[in-house]
Amino acid sequence: MVSGSAQFSANKYLEEIGETGIGTDTMFCEDNIKEQDLISKKNEELGEVSKTVEAGLKTYSSALQQSCTTALSPRNIAAAVKTVTQEEDRSRELVLFGVTEESEERVTSVVTKVLEQINEKPQVKQCRRIGKPNATATRPIIFSVRSTDVAHQILKKAKLLRDIEGYKTVYISPNRTREERVARQKLVCELKEKRKGDPNSRYFIRKDEIVQVALEESFHSTA
Repeated sequence: MVSGSAQFSANKYLEEIGETGIGTDTMFCEDNIKEQDLISKKNEELGEVSKTVEAGLKTYSSALQQSCTTALSPRNIAAAVKTVTQEEDRSRELVLFGVTEESEERVTSVVTKVLEQINEKPQVKQCRRIGKPNATATRPIIFSVRSTDVAHQILKKAKLLRDIEGYKTVYISPNRTREERVARQKLVCELKEKRKGDPNSRYFIRKDEIVQVALEESFHSTA
């Protein structure tokens, strides 16, 4: 049999436990709600970021598609093909300078005669003088050969004309664009300055660059 004092103590203990449990549950619920609100807020932020990224990707994809469509338009393709064709044609063309101009000349024969001096006998075509006739200046001759390789071969041997009597002032060059001619002229001026400032070395142009060779090295390489 339980005494009255013991029963009172037990009831009081249970009441304290009940109050404490209710308070703990209330605090837990409040914390849980805060966490849920925070999670919901983060999810909303992530959703906005996702929408922004998706919109950006759609914009980029649209711009890329438009750019590709523009690049592959028939007009642009035709322009690109024309540019490549012109560059290919120019790579087979050469310009001959310093050949005296005569009133009743056959330009093809003039070109052929010059090339024979360096033991080259290619098939030449489209030979013509460039520019309007001028009594005080000799017009250069432009002509075309079969391939780029033939043109390169002629250019490699063109320097031999400097040692042939009657052709010392004749030279051959590629058919350059206006921009290329300006750059070449600038390079030639720089070459002249270097030769003037350093007579103990030999300077020449190779692959659009000025190359320096000491005279002793040049002598041994040609000996």
